[in-house]
Amino acid sequence: MKFTVEVNFAPPKKIQQLNKEMRGKDYVPAVLSFAYYEPREDGMLLGEVLICKSEAQKLAKKNEVTLEEQINQLAIHGTKHILGIHED
Repeated sequence: MKFTVEVNFAPPKKIQQLNKEMRGKDYVPAVLSFAYYEPREDGMLLGEVLICKSEAQKLAKKNEVTLEEQINQLAIHGTKHILGIHED
């Protein structure tokens, strides 16, 4: 069986709105993740990771990594949350 996690980009206003609605926190996060566990014809959709590119850019600068590296780290972080692996 194929397992999928979607990784998408969201603009700051949208990700802030979702953060407020879903988590009760009113700020723009770099990443949010949502577990779905939806069966599909080609396997199972485990969830979705949303990344705010402008926040990822700020983190990349702070962490002294490229934007691509930071986005990869955020995608992995969000996927771990979907899988129930929490490191923070």
